[in-house]
Amino acid sequence: MNDSKISVRYAKALLQAAIEKGCEDAVRGDMVSLLGCINESPDFKALLESPVVADGKKVEIFDSLFAAHFSSLTTDFFKVLVKNKRENFLKIICMNFSEFYARSKNIKRVRITSAVETSSGVQNTIRDLAKEVGGGSNVELSVKIDPEIIGGLIVQVEDKVYDASVKTQLARIKEQLK
Repeated sequence: MNDSKISVRYAKALLQAAIEKGCEDAVRGDMVSLLGCINESPDFKALLESPVVADGKKVEIFDSLFAAHFSSLTTDFFKVLVKNKRENFLKIICMNFSEFYARSKNIKRVRITSAVETSSGVQNTIRDLAKEVGGGSNVELSVKIDPEIIGGLIVQVEDKVYDASVKTQLARIKEQLK
């Protein structure tokens, strides 16, 4: 999570408003979609960060892209960001919102990194272990393939990392041999 005071303040305010309106799940989906757009579209990111594009034009483009698919709270929130000249913080706000949402719903985020695709059995075992360690909380599992780790797994649960990759083991052996 990014601790920028601005992004934290806006993310918390958006989550609180979403909870009050009972649309926190929809807004979370909007934030995930927005984060994906920002990460995958350099043009959209440039639009958000551009001081040359008029505020009204930014809102118009945002509405044309997202209004039909997003909750009204999300589109209204973007208008507030633009009005307050904070739209360049949208990426960090999306990330912080997702973090605050996960905390509010007691969701543990687990990321598996492996050199090859993991079986559903391995994923279920890791999910069950994370639930057990997390006190029965919900688990949100994501899987990443990284051939550079050679073999084994890296499992990240929240801020704890369990590294059982071949790459790390080889690095440890190399250090011991020095």
